[in-house]
Formats: sequence, C-alpha cells, structure tokens
Amino acid sequence: MIIDFRVRPPYKGYLNTFNFRKSAPVTDPTKETIFSIGKRPNVSAIEGSIEMFVGEMDATGTERAVIMGRKADNFGMVDNAEIYELSQKYPGRFIPFAGVNPNLPGMIEEIEKCAGLGFRGVGLDAGWLRKPLLYDDPIFDPIFEKCQQLGLIVSLTSSFMLGPDLTYSDPDAIQHVALKYPSLKIVVPHGCWPHVHKALALAIRCPNVYLMPDCYLYIPHFPLSEEYVIAANTYLKYRILYASSYPVRCLEQALEGWKARAFTDEALRNTLHDNAARLLGEM
Repeated sequence: MIIDFRVRPPYKGYLNTFNFRKSAPVTDPTKETIFSIGKRPNVSAIEGSIEMFVGEMDATGTERAVIMGRKADNFGMVDNAEIYELSQKYPGRFIPFAGVNPNLPGMIEEIEKCAGLGFRGVGLDAGWLRKPLLYDDPIFDPIFEKCQQLGLIVSLTSSFMLGPDLTYSDPDAIQHVALKYPSLKIVVPHGCWPHVHKALALAIRCPNVYLMPDCYLYIPHFPLSEEYVIAANTYLKYRILYASSYPVRCLEQALEGWKARAFTDEALRNTLHDNAARLLGEM
C-alpha cells in the first residue's frame, strides 16, 4: 500500500487555487515546458471531482494521502476547516496538514486547534507569500516553536517555482531551521530543486529533514533527478518520501513515473510507504 505525502485534492477551496486554474492547451511546441510535455489529462482535476480522486486512490493502491494545507495569498487560500471536513468524510484515507501563513492573525491558536482535531502537521509556502520570505525569517519562529512543542511535522515547500529568484529555493534557510529546532520533523516538497546536491547534503547533515522530490523525480528528464534515486537506494534510504503533489499529474501517471526510476525493491517499499509510516510514528 502507498502513502502519498502531498496532495491538493479537488475539493472546495482547493478548486480556487492556482493548481486548478484552467489554462489553454499548448498548441505551439516551442511553448511547451518540462511540466507539460507528456502530461496526460488529469480527469478528476478537470472535473473537480473528489469522488473520482478517491477512485484514483483506490485504483493506484494509495491507502492514504496527506492533504497539504495552503495559505499562500494569491496562489491560494484553503480553509483548514475544509481539510478537516474532507478527512472526516473519508475516515482513514486522508492525513490532514493545516495551511499556515505567518502574516495572518491567530495562527498559533489555529495550529493548537488543528492539533487538537488530529492534524499531523502544517504546510508553509514561504516563497509564494505576498511578500516572499525565506524560511529562516524570524517571523516563522513562533510557528516552528509551537510545532516542535506539539510534535507536528512541518512541510516547507522549496523549489525554483517558489519565490522571485533561485535564492528562495536554496537549502541554507531550511538548514538554519533544522539546526535551530532539532526535534522538529521537516519535510521538503520539491526537494529544493535545482539545488539537488545541497539539498542532499542538508538531509545528510540534519537527521530531522526528509526530502520529497515529487514531480522533480517522476517527470522524465529532470536534470539531476537521478541523484535523489541514488540517495533513496543508499545513504538516505529512510528519508526520501513519495508524493504525487497532485494535481501536477494524475495519481496514476505520478506513480508510473516514480516506479519507472531505478529504485531498488527496498527503496520502493521505503519511499512509497515505510518511510512515511515511520515518520508518522506507525512503525
């Protein structure tokens, strides 16, 4: 069975986030990007159907998925109450993470409330805030302190897609957080791409950091993606996690792309399930 550690499901507020905004089909091959080449229609996202999405989970053997919260200003704001509602609508299928924005009032109280409801972590998108930030900005300290105190996992999305330039995806800021809060479990969607070697060094140095290279690994031909595979096979075998980052791809295509890489059988077991189960305290 599979634990998908990051989805943004087709449900209520998520349908208003930038991931679900309709875009015209690419007809000029010179305008295609690495994200659009070879992408199959993501039908449940197009239809905005949570029922179809859960059907995709069943069809791919996805036992559970982390609903990654989002409070990223113009890139999308999702009410944490809707995340909780969905987790209750399909008991046992979803692991809720609250969206947090340090510029909004009452975030510490919101984190405490969500923790009391059974949320397992919080999601931050620092580079997509109205005023982009680095993760070691002091404004995040109360959030990190509270999450460490409550035993919540923190998700720090980091890649070249977030922020006005590549400095916002440099792993240095995440390393500062990991060293300052050594008991805080940190997952990194997008794996700090393109700073792949530095991200791997960060995870080697900081045992509380888990990398989730998601689409930067399962989409063919991403530069340096093989380095994540080598790490999962050897020296970081317990701290690489699978995530589809749906709706970047449908669940089927994301999983196909992941399994097509040169993972050992052990690495597939670890990345697709066991590492996530250990992180969640289930093994």
